[in-house]
Amino acid sequence: MIEFLKKFTLPLALKKSIKKNQIRRYNVKYADAKKILLFFSSEGNQKIALVKSLQNKLKKDGKVVKCFYVLIRDEDKPDVHMDAGMERLDIHEFSLFGEIRNPVVEDILNEDYDYLIHADMESNIYCDLIISRCKARCRIGRYLEAHVEQYDLMVKVPPERKAFYLLDQIYHYIKII
Repeated sequence: MIEFLKKFTLPLALKKSIKKNQIRRYNVKYADAKKILLFFSSEGNQKIALVKSLQNKLKKDGKVVKCFYVLIRDEDKPDVHMDAGMERLDIHEFSLFGEIRNPVVEDILNEDYDYLIHADMESNIYCDLIISRCKARCRIGRYLEAHVEQYDLMVKVPPERKAFYLLDQIYHYIKII
């Protein structure tokens, strides 16, 4: 019953959250960036491995990188220890009005970041809520026409390409900034 109600209340919560977030947004030079937040919707072990690869590249470049994922379906849960170093946010930890009831993730979202990288090929209401709440100066993700207002840098990826290509392109473009 609650999940049914969320279909109606979460879009309203998203609109409110977008209006409430008054963070000054601008592009930060990659050389000057210090803190990066990576997040994505879990799609199993392969996606986690791809995101960890990007996380390692960013850390190698001297960036402080935090990472978490949203678990939408139980069958997408990664194997044990695949998600080491990442926080998990279950969709059941979203209240009826979009509040996050996971204190660790809430603390992560309340930190200031130079970049927020959304590592999904598609978006969903839960990811949109996270983007609207994060205190990142520059928000990066795949080009989705309906989400142009949410991002500061969008990477156009052909539909036949996979998440690997998206993450590779994001890394390429942020290094140019």
